[in-house]
Amino acid sequence: MFRRLKAPIRKFATTLLTERLDPAAAGAAVFWGIFIGIVPIYGLQTLAALGVAFLLRLNKPLTLAATFINNPLLQPLIVISSVELGDFLRHGSFVAWHLTAFSGAQLKEQLFSWVLGSLALGLLVGGILAIVTAAVVCWAAPSQRSLRERIRFVNRAFAESAQYDRGFVRWKMRLDRIFSLLAAEELGSGTVVDLGCGYGMALCFAAFRDSGRRLVGCDLNAHRIAVARQALHALNAEPSVQDVRHFELPPAGLILILDVLQYLPAEEQLALLKRCCAALEPGGRLIFRVHDRERGLWSALTVGLDRLLFSSEHVGARPTILSAPQYQNALQEAGMQVESRRFRNRLPLVHILFLARRPAAESAL
Repeated sequence: MFRRLKAPIRKFATTLLTERLDPAAAGAAVFWGIFIGIVPIYGLQTLAALGVAFLLRLNKPLTLAATFINNPLLQPLIVISSVELGDFLRHGSFVAWHLTAFSGAQLKEQLFSWVLGSLALGLLVGGILAIVTAAVVCWAAPSQRSLRERIRFVNRAFAESAQYDRGFVRWKMRLDRIFSLLAAEELGSGTVVDLGCGYGMALCFAAFRDSGRRLVGCDLNAHRIAVARQALHALNAEPSVQDVRHFELPPAGLILILDVLQYLPAEEQLALLKRCCAALEPGGRLIFRVHDRERGLWSALTVGLDRLLFSSEHVGARPTILSAPQYQNALQEAGMQVESRRFRNRLPLVHILFLARRPAAESAL
């Protein structure tokens, strides 16, 4: 029985330890752990840390570990610093502190200074250590090094573009978490197809370390396609102005669909996904993202922003977003192996990233 449970336990522990360890998430986990560890809620700190980690989808072991800043060695320093900082915030100056202050008539005053100061100290220390943690993860993690190299590769490709287009690409690469997620994935080999490619950033991103890889993309925006052609001229790129619904898909090792499906009616979305699955070579991958309909206020903000975008572009329709199970079922019916990941962007947007793989010929047999 133990042997049967060993693999699931190991998989669970690995997932728990490595969940959300990108720089921003790791920094947030340390911040909340430090803050909760410093605030005097003794006896409840572990529960509070786990609750915040679950609520904000942070790395739970890292959040919990950060609360151990409140240990027997550091606790006296934390208490004294909190009281002194509280007195400074209340009276504008530090007050000589001594243990007898926590007795007699001054007890209430000192307790108030302690609580006030601990909140400020938690914000200060938590913020500093969160920045340090994010910087360490950013520079140390192999996926982050790969991401930085890929981003530099893309920015160099667009260095000769007009200022607005060049700036758009740079900010898109900084703000859109899709690129950090793609950097952590195996993007395979063979032809890359990007449906709704825009400037061709994702195509260029996928060509990192393989400049001879065939890059095929289409988009309805003629200006962006023109910029893509100029920026990717040194690569084996074929961007064109075409409608994704009628675009002839070549056999591909990787197909990307980013921020396009919501423009299509439900039946056309499913038909496009089916065509993409059929065009993949054995072992090929289909990666696409859609809005997450199940995140409450965040979902409402995401859809609201999309409606504003549709209105500004005079689309004449509203975004169409299917449920996650509908996309999942469509991919599985096409014989794909499917994973999905929910994530929140740096902007107030929530998405689901679907990663589908066509089984290799051997496993399919």
